[in-house]
Amino acid sequence: MMRSILVATAFAIVFSSVAQAQTPASSVAETLGEKDVPSSVTSRLRCSKPSGPVTVRAFAGGFVFSQACPSGTDTPDRLVFATDKNGAGARLLQFVRPEGRRVSELGNTTFTPADTEIAGTIGRLSRRICRAEGSWRMEGKNPQPALVFWRQTRDCDGKTGWQTMVNRKR
Repeated sequence: MMRSILVATAFAIVFSSVAQAQTPASSVAETLGEKDVPSSVTSRLRCSKPSGPVTVRAFAGGFVFSQACPSGTDTPDRLVFATDKNGAGARLLQFVRPEGRRVSELGNTTFTPADTEIAGTIGRLSRRICRAEGSWRMEGKNPQPALVFWRQTRDCDGKTGWQTMVNRKR
């Protein structure tokens, strides 16, 4: 009886360690209370009407803070990168489009820690482009998002007409 309890305990410890190793800390976002958000981050978010809490996750050798900022019918996220969880070196992330313009908000934001990539959608960009999707890889000593994938369509539902403009995926 004692032996089976020891075996079960050992199995639980090993299984728990394997599960934790398969879930990188950088893929887990932590929700911060309003008082816990560093002032350097709050000043960079510049949300006129914040919607929901600020989250933080370890990513690309630093920390990414995000908050939903409603804009018309969309609720994109603003992202701030800092070198530590206390907001040191906080800066608003700017995502370059293929023609060189920048956007500072992404909808449906996803993080891929293994590739240090951030992906998201962008609503209407012009009369001709109603929807776009992109991926950016955090690159450099002071990580900045570099465009690795971009596609766009006139179809606001995003079901047809996609044109791939950039595809530097690995």
